[in-house]
Amino acid sequence: MTDPVHKRDIRYSSDDGHPWEEDNKAGQAIYAATKKEPTVRMPGEFLYGKPLKWYFDIIVWPMFILLIVEIGVRVMQAKYFTTVKPEIFEYVINFARAFLLSYLTIVAIKQSSAGKKQTLTAVTIGGILVGLVLAVFQLFWYFELWTFFNLLGQPLLLGLEGLVISWLIITILRKK
Repeated sequence: MTDPVHKRDIRYSSDDGHPWEEDNKAGQAIYAATKKEPTVRMPGEFLYGKPLKWYFDIIVWPMFILLIVEIGVRVMQAKYFTTVKPEIFEYVINFARAFLLSYLTIVAIKQSSAGKKQTLTAVTIGGILVGLVLAVFQLFWYFELWTFFNLLGQPLLLGLEGLVISWLIITILRKK
């Protein structure tokens, strides 16, 4: 009686034991043609093909200036200008927000040659981050119940403002 042949020892005539590795040039060419090259080449490039560091580099200075202006105006209003109407400070803060979010949009488009989606994402992320820092500041500055709800509302509001302002600026720049 002969020894049983183990399935690992089976040899095929065309492939030296590996049927999945055919020497078929046409099959390899079809596979190579259908194989798509990944659009994400580095870790972290999941937001429209740019790494998070790029977004951070674009966002950091305009949003830092917005934070300083907004916190400074709030502190000056509460400490030094208590007799002045509070609406004036709201106008100043809204103007600073609109100006710096517009500036961030223009910088992202002109200097960094960002696309529409990248610009909208950068400005929205910037608004969300500034809103989060402002909400934490207001949590400790006022320490009232509404400030806990503001931890969710303020970042969403500033993110939405950034999205709308950047969309308007992009639309205006594309018409020119």
